[in-house]
Amino acid sequence: MEPDRGGGLPSADAGERKRDSALHSLLPHLVKLLRREPALGITVAYLLVAMAGIFYNYRYYTKFDIPVLSLSQISDFLIAGIQQPVAPLLVLSTFAVIWVFDRINVWSRRRHLARRERLLAQDGAPSWRQRAMLAWARWNLVGHGHAVTQWAYAAIVVCYGWLFVAIYADQRVERMRADGMAQVRVRLNGSETDLAASRSPTWTYLGAVSNYVFLYDAAARQSLILPTNNVLRLEPVSAAGKSAPDPAKAGSAKPVADPRLAPSS
Repeated sequence: MEPDRGGGLPSADAGERKRDSALHSLLPHLVKLLRREPALGITVAYLLVAMAGIFYNYRYYTKFDIPVLSLSQISDFLIAGIQQPVAPLLVLSTFAVIWVFDRINVWSRRRHLARRERLLAQDGAPSWRQRAMLAWARWNLVGHGHAVTQWAYAAIVVCYGWLFVAIYADQRVERMRADGMAQVRVRLNGSETDLAASRSPTWTYLGAVSNYVFLYDAAARQSLILPTNNVLRLEPVSAAGKSAPDPAKAGSAKPVADPRLAPSS
């Protein structure tokens, strides 16, 4: 191999170009580890999905002033990602994002290697501009080193996951506040009538954890936290404000006890 004149960095021959990818240098070690411990891959993937679900819950319920983390139990954290389809999508899309950044890193590294070799091959004393360009190329090559790049990939995964989940959660919040999706009627234990919101007999259903149900009064912009032990019934209603019909009981409708809850004609 031609001796290096650029401060210890090897020349960019054909064999080294194959090793320009920081992802390519890391994959053999990961594949070997997963072959030896296949359960580790499943565990790591599950933890990533769970972490995405936990952050989604935090971001989503914080917009409604609900301290969901302090109200949740360990079991809620473990299934947080499974309850949100966006969490597996986030994990899968992360691989595509890392691949794109790795391709950009390979292109940039080869570009700086070629520039360094071209500057070193010139005869005569380099000008101040050439010395500056050579220093810039060397600095970028150090920055594109595999160890540095792999840590940068880890930071990209964290930032991308944070941004992805935050945008999705914020969109869900806006839809909840604007459309009032998932309307329910609520009846508490020991009560003969449904619990009404400020201007409507129904509430917007936000979600639930093991011990609590979260509701939202869109008109008053007020959240309600109910212990599950105090809730006798949650009855979903259709978009028109009527109870969803049950085909099995279509011919045996019972009179409504509270005239305020009677469906309008």
